[in-house]
Amino acid sequence: MSRRTARLIIFMIISLMLISSCNSSEIIDVGWDNQDSVNETTESLSREDQIDQILKLVSNRENTLLKNYITAESLSSYGDDQIITRQQDIDKRLGVQQINFRSIVLLDILSDKKIQVYEMVMSLVTDYGPIERPLTLTFILNEKLDRWELEWTPSTIFPGLTANNDIVVETLQAPRGTIYDRSGRELAVDGLKQQVGAVSGVYDLTKHDEVAALLDMPVEEVEKNMSQSWIKDNMFVPLQVKSSYTPDQISHFSEYGLSVRTAKARIYPYDDAFAHLIGYAAGVSFEGDDDPKHELYRSGDIEGKRGLEAHFEQKLHPTRGVRISFTGGDNEVIFETPAIPGENIYLTLDAGLQQKIYEVAKDHTAATTAIDPASGDILALVSTPSFSPNSMSAGISNSEYQALVDDPRIPLLNRFQLRYPPGSTFKIATSIAAFNSGVLSESTIKTITGKNWQNNSSWGGYYVSRLVVKDEPQDLISALSISDNIFFAQLVTDMGISVFYDELQKLGLNENVPSEYPFYRSQITNSGELGTEVLMADTAYGQGELLITQVHLAAIYSALVNGGIIFEPHIVKGHEGTVWKENISAPDNLLLLRRAMRASVETTHANRVNRPYANFAGKSGTVQRGWDEELEKEVIDTWFVGFDNDNPTLILATQMQDMQRLEGNESAFSLWGELMDSIYADGVYQVP
Repeated sequence: MSRRTARLIIFMIISLMLISSCNSSEIIDVGWDNQDSVNETTESLSREDQIDQILKLVSNRENTLLKNYITAESLSSYGDDQIITRQQDIDKRLGVQQINFRSIVLLDILSDKKIQVYEMVMSLVTDYGPIERPLTLTFILNEKLDRWELEWTPSTIFPGLTANNDIVVETLQAPRGTIYDRSGRELAVDGLKQQVGAVSGVYDLTKHDEVAALLDMPVEEVEKNMSQSWIKDNMFVPLQVKSSYTPDQISHFSEYGLSVRTAKARIYPYDDAFAHLIGYAAGVSFEGDDDPKHELYRSGDIEGKRGLEAHFEQKLHPTRGVRISFTGGDNEVIFETPAIPGENIYLTLDAGLQQKIYEVAKDHTAATTAIDPASGDILALVSTPSFSPNSMSAGISNSEYQALVDDPRIPLLNRFQLRYPPGSTFKIATSIAAFNSGVLSESTIKTITGKNWQNNSSWGGYYVSRLVVKDEPQDLISALSISDNIFFAQLVTDMGISVFYDELQKLGLNENVPSEYPFYRSQITNSGELGTEVLMADTAYGQGELLITQVHLAAIYSALVNGGIIFEPHIVKGHEGTVWKENISAPDNLLLLRRAMRASVETTHANRVNRPYANFAGKSGTVQRGWDEELEKEVIDTWFVGFDNDNPTLILATQMQDMQRLEGNESAFSLWGELMDSIYADGVYQVP
């Protein structure tokens, strides 16, 4: 006799001896803890072990074998469609991974020598989580075959299931997290878009040209969409998705057999203005069946593709929920996990400021960064030319996307994220290094003659050149005003290149910018180590191998107006005023630099930057950055970084690229002035 059978018999004997209200007997748990197939026939077992083995067949889902131990009446009533096919369908729908029975109890009152009724708990491990349901199973004694047989019903598949109901698995959706600016204005939000399509059989196939013109899309795209093999009469064929259509467009839809439907979509209220920063989200893509994203996403979900939508994907992505219920009756809910919305993100950016900058700069190949010097908050990050994230999210056509790729201005390039040689705007950093090393003060005077200079004969044939030749004695204010390269190269040789290198590192060069946004790391040299004297002399005026991001440069300029602190340039709210570097130089030195930058605006940039409504101070830079193979010219960038000396509420850094391709006198200097005209249109800028 097996231990399991002996245990059952002993328990039953004890139960019969007890005169009490207890009228049931417990047997051991069975389930997938022992997943060996039941190969021996129940006829070779005792009657008690027969039931144990049948329960194993049920828990192991060996329904083909189970059919041999089901009553003839059950087989007649249900057959393979229910016993095998339906069970497989339900298991697949729920993602059943394991089944166990526990708390199995024989109900004595309902049982006799020919019928045994058991209550138990069916525990299912599914793709959605554990589910437990009470189950009652009845066994009938087949006296002819001397064996117990299961009275099978659909509840054997899943407790509560009948021939007349079904199990419905409903996915519960929650919204993706919303991205807000510092004032709570929506920058990326779940919403509705309009999808226009043609109704086949009603749509006039001869009107492709007119429909394309109405929707402002290529004729080839309309023709391609309307010639798909799956199209049959009276079917809605999607042609285009947009956030909205004009009343005039909509008024013509019916005459062409077009109709509009609404669909859930990711909306970008400021569209092109924030394209490179916010990015966009679109339909999820998988790299094969083994892609781990299958655990979090399903076909039809969206994911961030670039920008902050991609960078903060884990926070923004909602957690899908599920509701499993029966159909019919009261629609009993079997199992439910609520959907969890994605996390909302609040940025330090000022959407109004960003929009103004974009509108002024949108036709230029440029990048612009604005920082609040009092906190380090990034107020604007603009890259132009731009693209429409709304179009990208809705599903841009191949031809439209290819046009963006082929555009020589590279509108898909995020310029404010990258690092560049800053040119003469870096002379502010060189001045700070010279102040701190003791080789520069308000009384420092240098008399430089000629256009070219070298420190000694070890430089060979290399000379530092200056654009404006001023042979008479000059101080810092004069040198910054005419942007004298030789003056600043001499400061480096005066302090020594190793001292200069160390002082630049104190300003955060060679470090990652401490920000949530992945800006490139600024560098002094390619090797990351001290360069030659010639190389470091070139670094003094922002050339050599020096590369820096706009945001890092603007953060250094911020220290000129906030008492010498470089704050961490954050883009997510909650880190205001976190110090990165402090006491970068004495207050008198910083004040002298502000005076020099004001003098530069009043003299060198009197026409392009100086304005009667503010005392702007700043520094310009012109950079040779590579070679334009097509035009066979030097690639030229211009920079301007500045602020209002009387009301320094923001530091604005702007850069115009590829000046060699422009005609006329446009530059970052004139662009900076135009930006300030827009920003100051309603008075001095105040951080919201």
